Amino acid sequence: MLMSPVFIIVALGIAQIISWGTIVYGISVLSTPMAAELGWSQTFVFFGFSISLLVGGFVAKPVARYQEKNGGRATLTMGSVVAALGLAMLSQVADPVVYLFAWVVLGLASRLTLYDASFATLVEIHGTAARRPISLLALFGGLASTVYWPICHYVNEAYGWRVAWMVCAASVLVICTPLHLAMPRKGAMLRGANGGNGAAADPPPLVPQALRAQAILLLAIAFACNSFVTVALNAHFIPAAVMLGASAATAVWIASIRGVFQTLGRLAEMLFGGNLNPFAFAMLSTGILVVAFLPLAIGGASTPALALFSILFGISIGLVTIVRGAVPLVLFGRDGYVGVLATIATPGLVVTAAAPTAYAFVLDWIGPAWGFVLLFAVALASFAATALLARRFRTRSS
Repeated sequence: MLMSPVFIIVALGIAQIISWGTIVYGISVLSTPMAAELGWSQTFVFFGFSISLLVGGFVAKPVARYQEKNGGRATLTMGSVVAALGLAMLSQVADPVVYLFAWVVLGLASRLTLYDASFATLVEIHGTAARRPISLLALFGGLASTVYWPICHYVNEAYGWRVAWMVCAASVLVICTPLHLAMPRKGAMLRGANGGNGAAADPPPLVPQALRAQAILLLAIAFACNSFVTVALNAHFIPAAVMLGASAATAVWIASIRGVFQTLGRLAEMLFGGNLNPFAFAMLSTGILVVAFLPLAIGGASTPALALFSILFGISIGLVTIVRGAVPLVLFGRDGYVGVLATIATPGLVVTAAAPTAYAFVLDWIGPAWGFVLLFAVALASFAATALLARRFRTRSS
């Protein structure tokens, strides 16, 4: 059956909002009431989230092989069911072992449902013409925290954290599963899809085969450092802002506006960045994250400084998401794309698995102010890796 590419983007976009909002962002709001009721430390609560990231790193390659063989529809649908199971388990936990196992399940679900699987599905359909669909899909995903942080906050306030996790599980199962089932089967043609499955029309990759390993290594370093900052702040920005003096409600809305600017950054890229050199695009996205820390250095923990940080942080991670999906496609080509994404993602997932737990320890040990200094240094390393990538490969691939 022929299917409209617009339907594919909208369906995948709604599913990404729900999947990211539940699997990744829910714990940031629900960790405190969970720890209070269960008598666990915040460090242990976020250790579970770290386990999910570690599992995601270990299963990245097997999931990539599964998707290459079976296609995006089967992968994403399986991921929705697995995610719903893991989220439902979180709503019922009373035992630490069961809690950690729930995050193992969610680690697998993350690789089956989040951006890499969805981007690879778009490349399966569009080939190297998938950059624009990837940008469009990323517009939706940027709203995940804006939608689900308030949902989790207010459901928890009204009914408790267990009901909040059940709402997350139900939204994944009831909404994401049928949306993913509606995706075209592997090899299906879409009406109006630019490029379709026409691999013959794909331009050659910018990076020669002999230099792929070096370029992939630098991207892996850049993404690993960037992900460490992003994951640490996804988990701890709200409690860190409260520790710095903001009220809980203020911290939630400041954190939530980040999602709006993620989307605005991606919209700007879609409108104006189509012809931007991929190396310059990578440097811009990681460079904005470095600049984001300047308002905190100047304004301290004031509400305007925290809000400006959240805005710039949102723009940066919005652009980095597109870099993860689109730049490897331009640099390395369509062949083996899902495997390249897994290769780049695996070290980052393993490294950032430590981010939630490690940053919880940092907040307890040296406090939020020095914690932001530490994250600034990691962001600087991410920018340095993309700058080195541009220096080594821009002239060779031009």
